[in-house]
Amino acid sequence: MNRISSHLKTHLLLVLAVIFWGVTPAFMKVSLLEIDAFPFSTMRLFTALILSGLLLIISRSWKRVEKKDWILFTIIGLFGFFVFQICFPIGVKYTSASISALIMATLPINVLLINLISKSEKITIRTLFGISLSIVGIAVIILGTKGGLSLEGTYVRGVLLLIIAEIGFALYTVKAKDLISRYSLYQVMFLVILFSFIPFLFISAKDVLHVPFHSFSAIAWIGIIFTGIFGTCIANILWYRGIKQIGSTKTSIYANLPPVFGIFVSYLFLNESLTILQIAGGLVIMAGVVLVNRKNAQR
Repeated sequence: MNRISSHLKTHLLLVLAVIFWGVTPAFMKVSLLEIDAFPFSTMRLFTALILSGLLLIISRSWKRVEKKDWILFTIIGLFGFFVFQICFPIGVKYTSASISALIMATLPINVLLINLISKSEKITIRTLFGISLSIVGIAVIILGTKGGLSLEGTYVRGVLLLIIAEIGFALYTVKAKDLISRYSLYQVMFLVILFSFIPFLFISAKDVLHVPFHSFSAIAWIGIIFTGIFGTCIANILWYRGIKQIGSTKTSIYANLPPVFGIFVSYLFLNESLTILQIAGGLVIMAGVVLVNRKNAQR
């Protein structure tokens, strides 16, 4: 019974993580009306760094890091987390919303390929089919959204940056499993954010020093704090828990759920229309997630 409860809790916490990620863009958009992108990301990461440090202290879970693991922390922090933070927002800027969504939906495929190459996890036909379903669901949602699939505003550099961002996050998702098997979730989060924050601070130090903090509205500060605490720190800790409990491949498919929450939030609070295709797409995505994560999916 306890095992079943723990298993269910892991999946519910992953849903909570993607909800945080799903609403993060809205908070970012509001803050970016008053703050430039790099200073905003630096302050967001600083907020996440402080919280992860506090959680690490409270948990008393610090463990001496082995020399070989410092290299892995550096790879994950720089080439996974940091690269994603840099390439993703710029890539979104230079691609249409529909193309961005499709590229973002490739995360489970990238994770799966890395696992196949490294032989880190067993991949089944059911898993492949579930991932395919989730991507089809994304496509159906796009087709059911006003404007449908569009290339307007899409440039090669935007597509390339999004592909790099997704590959970086896939690497981050797969390789994090090695670290969270040896260190606490809080220690891994703290060090990964630290290795991301330092280069961000180096890039934007000049801009941060000239940021008029006193002129920010309360809404802008809420955007910084929410995306730092929930969108960056808490969501990634929950993501780590999922990786530790059910593996990186099964966890990665949850990254395709934000559009489902997005369309329903828009319907409930922004009075946007909800089409049959969008509902069908959402159901297909959820079917894919359930199929991949069925208890006997590895049998």
